[in-house]
Amino acid sequence: MTTQAPQPAGADLQVPTGMTLPEKVVEHVAVTSTALEKAAAFEEAHREKAAQVDALIPKVVDTMIENERINPPQREKLAEMLKDPAQVLELMMKVAGHRNADELSRLGSGVDPDAPGEVKTATNNSRGHYDPARSLTDPNVGARTTRIKQSDANLFQGLGLSVPTED
Repeated sequence: MTTQAPQPAGADLQVPTGMTLPEKVVEHVAVTSTALEKAAAFEEAHREKAAQVDALIPKVVDTMIENERINPPQREKLAEMLKDPAQVLELMMKVAGHRNADELSRLGSGVDPDAPGEVKTATNNSRGHYDPARSLTDPNVGARTTRIKQSDANLFQGLGLSVPTED
């Protein structure tokens, strides 16, 4: 197996042998022109992308403020950060873990009481169970009682004991 030395950049451009000096100069000018045209096209594409980014920055800042991800005094700092792609990615990592007050206030999700298999036991007011309506009208709020509440029944069942009955 033979190993070849790495080729320098642009080594794939072969200059035809047997050319005169003026032909070599013309060939060099043609290659340089092509390279400059490609560089100009790349620069134009970069400018267009930068213009798109600059147009979107105010909208992003307004959205971040509207959704309580940043405070209004942080507007200019965020606008500067959004111009640098590395800082944008760091910011996205921080935003992914952030929660606003509205998101924090929602704990869990509701349960459809009509769904099969869903039984609400906390409001089961059959005889011998705690009556929350009575606690609102009873003049002795917080008074000790011998009634068995649902939480007491659940505790006894969880301990493997028989639930006491009201006598």
